[in-house]
Amino acid sequence: MKFRFTLYFILIIGLLQAQKNSLQSKVYQWDINNNGNSAKVQKSTIFGGKGGVLAKHAMIGISIPTGKKWEGKVTAQKEKFYIIKTGIADIALNDQKSQLNRGSVVCVLPGDKIQIKNNGNDLLQLYEMSYSAGEKINIERGVKAGGSFITLWDNIKFKPHERGGVRQFFDRPTAMFNRFDIHVTQLNVGFKSHEPHTHVNEEIILMLDGNGEMQIGTDHQKANPGDVVLLGSNILHNITNVGSIPCLYFAIQWN
Repeated sequence: MKFRFTLYFILIIGLLQAQKNSLQSKVYQWDINNNGNSAKVQKSTIFGGKGGVLAKHAMIGISIPTGKKWEGKVTAQKEKFYIIKTGIADIALNDQKSQLNRGSVVCVLPGDKIQIKNNGNDLLQLYEMSYSAGEKINIERGVKAGGSFITLWDNIKFKPHERGGVRQFFDRPTAMFNRFDIHVTQLNVGFKSHEPHTHVNEEIILMLDGNGEMQIGTDHQKANPGDVVLLGSNILHNITNVGSIPCLYFAIQWN
């Protein structure tokens, strides 16, 4: 009887801990209040925990003043993905150097080095998504797909449609994912992205411009510039442009 009680207690604790660490489907806010007066690099966790596919999944906001730099920590267990929020970033990715403007992206495979510096006159802000698939890391798959890479906003063609338009950034495997799909949607005033639907892939909606209303399950939440929306597997969702200008947002999916 005592053994059964102990086993039951361990299972309950484990379940509560899993629920605590699991990420919620909701709108998360960028919360770095930096108007450029700070002389130090600032960072803040937007969300962090365990996903459906990922053993560890975190999104942080980074704010880099003029003349300062950010070095992404090199690890064999995590992959990283960056999106430029504001400003101009001078990127050194292994031996490759590039200058990235707003909306440009960088994917860094495990073990690769990245340095991000603000050589401009304005504040540089960016998102860093750090993630690990636990024991399912496949470096060879990521290298065969092209390895670490940089995608410039200006190089992505805009394809208009009746609700606005889309920029398809990439759809490819990485060391952590069988498939990593990123595109940017422009959603015109008064339109919704689609009827509320579900899909197996988890998804992130990262707001660049405009004001949206996210349906997440049966809940409705406002999503404004800088916000990050996390949607779990098979969560009913869509977004409606409730503002006065077009919404512009990243849609990121993986499996």
